[in-house]
Amino acid sequence: MDNENRVFLSVVLGAGLAAGAAFVNHKQDHRAENCTHSAGAEKELIRRMPEFLLDDRFRLVVQPVIELQTGKIVGAEVLSRLEHPEQGMILPDRFIPAVEAAGLHAEFDCEIFRKSCILMHKLRQHRAKLQYLSCNFSRMTLSEPGTPDRLCRIAREIGVPHECMAVEITERARDTDNDQFCENLIDLKKSGFRILVDDLGAGVTSLRDLWTYPVDVVKIDRSLLLAAETEQGRSVFCRLRDLADDLGCMVLCEGVETEAQHRFVVEAGCQYCQGFRFYRPMKDEQFLCLMNEKIE
Repeated sequence: MDNENRVFLSVVLGAGLAAGAAFVNHKQDHRAENCTHSAGAEKELIRRMPEFLLDDRFRLVVQPVIELQTGKIVGAEVLSRLEHPEQGMILPDRFIPAVEAAGLHAEFDCEIFRKSCILMHKLRQHRAKLQYLSCNFSRMTLSEPGTPDRLCRIAREIGVPHECMAVEITERARDTDNDQFCENLIDLKKSGFRILVDDLGAGVTSLRDLWTYPVDVVKIDRSLLLAAETEQGRSVFCRLRDLADDLGCMVLCEGVETEAQHRFVVEAGCQYCQGFRFYRPMKDEQFLCLMNEKIE
């Protein structure tokens, strides 16, 4: 990294810290306002998590990724929902902590990856033009020995080329990063999988990921897009995009909801985006239908 980028890094750390802290505080306030479940309900989720995995209670939700230059869908992020037998659909911000507390992060991540590979296989059978599907992975899963071999085996069994799948590194549990984590990412990259870093800007320490790990795409968090409504925020956003470009990373902006935001990310030189301006997350069956409609 040259001196100019090192100077920029120190600046963006300060600016990003304020934006990141505001975003975290907002999430904490939102979580407190909407938390209607007792500690007993959370313990019930943890206790029953093996049952939910065994009973195939997790459903896929897909949000398309748009290539800004062409306006076409070129990829998609695979998300998940828990179909609770009594409570209905539960969002990840509630059940993911239970998955991790139950020690089932690797089993969960690999199960969602397996389902995603099956979806990609169907898309390829229908000749849908889609570059990749990305799956969120806990850093704990990516720190475990054998994870690259496990993902390779799943993709091979389903018959999906590695380059059609992407590993998306989440912000949770950063303290699990270790030599094995870095080695696993290098092995996954060598095997052909794409590597994405999620939520850049929500946690400023993830800036380190850009030059430490073999990253293909960096996802700029929605909080920085909202901050770009000010002149200082725009400057931080654009310099961060430039830094990613200098380090050989493509840039995907999350949370694009308005036409003005769309114009800004195009002018800022981002390659990709996702958000309600284009598509909301949808069921995997709906995504299949959407891509079938776009086959020329």
